[in-house]
Amino acid sequence: MSGLLHLVQMRLDPALLLRFAASQGLDFHRDEDSGYALHAWLAAMFGDAAPKPFCWFEGKGELLGYAGSDHRALAEHAQAFAAPMAYAVLRPDGLQSKTMPGLWEAGRRVSMTVFACPISRNGKTEKDIYLRELDDRGDAARPREVVYLDWFRRQWGEAITFERLELTGFDRGRSLRRGQSINGRISRSLERPRARFSAVAEVQDGDRFNQQIRRGIGRHRAFGFGMVLLAPPP
Repeated sequence: MSGLLHLVQMRLDPALLLRFAASQGLDFHRDEDSGYALHAWLAAMFGDAAPKPFCWFEGKGELLGYAGSDHRALAEHAQAFAAPMAYAVLRPDGLQSKTMPGLWEAGRRVSMTVFACPISRNGKTEKDIYLRELDDRGDAARPREVVYLDWFRRQWGEAITFERLELTGFDRGRSLRRGQSINGRISRSLERPRARFSAVAEVQDGDRFNQQIRRGIGRHRAFGFGMVLLAPPP
């Protein structure tokens, strides 16, 4: 995959984000992770250039995401095309970016944290991968943690090898999504598993690693899941 990748940092006003969400007919009480509200806001601000995947830090009112455009190009697009109510959500001087490495050398060690949605799709149906294992294997099903860790390893293929991998958090939350009805678009609230993974890994294939950083891990990457947050190894 060609083109530069940028890590974008945004500081948002949570109260104005709530106001924007309400103007779009979105109910925060049915969107516990704010994923759809942020998805809608990013689209309103930046269109097809919106960062994806991204990660929302509610306590700090901060969003991090990967994008093919830097903060200057994103700011120009928003200033030209975003509606005032959406534009007001971004705090003054609240948009910055840096260019990510274009080459990850084999043997380089990294720490990573990923907040992901461990589900799989069968036809039009999505389901927690652990519940699918229960369906398939019954009493022989492996523990949830083992199923999730195995799923996370498989997302990476041969791009990396793990020195350490842990499931550091898990819960279930309700996420708002848009669906279709006969009379138009409707919103629906879906319960989804939410898992946090922590790892130390060694890069084996730099191109595949870079592609996975761009793409993110798992499903619902446009709604706040799957962003790989990198840090120096211990």
